[in-house]
Amino acid sequence: MLCKDIIKIIEKTAPLGLAYSWDNSGFLCGDINKEVKRVYITLDVNMYTVDQAVKNSADMIISHHPIMFGGIKSVDYCSPQGYVIKRLIENNIALYASHTPMDCAAGGINDALADKAGIINKKILEPNRDFSGCGLGRYGDLDSPVTLAKYAVFIKERLCAPFVRVCGNTNRLIKRAAVGGGACDDLIPEAIAKGVDVMVTSDMKYHISMDAAESGICVIDAGHYYTEVFVIDIFADIIKNCDVKIIKSTEKDVFMTL
Repeated sequence: MLCKDIIKIIEKTAPLGLAYSWDNSGFLCGDINKEVKRVYITLDVNMYTVDQAVKNSADMIISHHPIMFGGIKSVDYCSPQGYVIKRLIENNIALYASHTPMDCAAGGINDALADKAGIINKKILEPNRDFSGCGLGRYGDLDSPVTLAKYAVFIKERLCAPFVRVCGNTNRLIKRAAVGGGACDDLIPEAIAKGVDVMVTSDMKYHISMDAAESGICVIDAGHYYTEVFVIDIFADIIKNCDVKIIKSTEKDVFMTL
């Protein structure tokens, strides 16, 4: 199957038009017309995952997080990014990333995270004006009210996270929750406006968390990796009918708990 045909299938679910202006999603490296027999699916493109793709004789990498976010002016083989680009080119591996498109897509990361968070009657926190049913973040009600403490444990277990960070009154009853895979603290004002009791996201800063709690919304920080790593299964499901061998990354969270 040709690389460009696999990309067309991915973009039926997550059109590139959903990408935010600062993002670098899309076809990033390689020959878009090459024949692809083995696809390596990953959350991140880094030295470890590219080496694993090479060891598995992958023809193409499909990633959530892109590389070359801000553009590059040189390719230094001694730098992590330069090494990655070198390895991709040397081994003729095509690279495609779907970052904010997969965040916003119907059936993408935020829909899946909302399901894991037990949210029913899902709605979009920041709807995309051009794509119906798509947008960043999700919110909705829980089946029954639960304390923040119990809900935090539920989130930890559902995401298989080693721990979660919680900000807010742990005895507060949670009736309505919102989610934002990855770092989505900028969605908190919208969540407050929607009457949300708790926001599940990651990469929360100290003062932003404090301000959120004082504004009336609790926060559960479950870690960037754990709020997004299941995108590997989402990608695999999207291309499951393609005539390719699917290899799922075994990368771990960049952070360790000691």
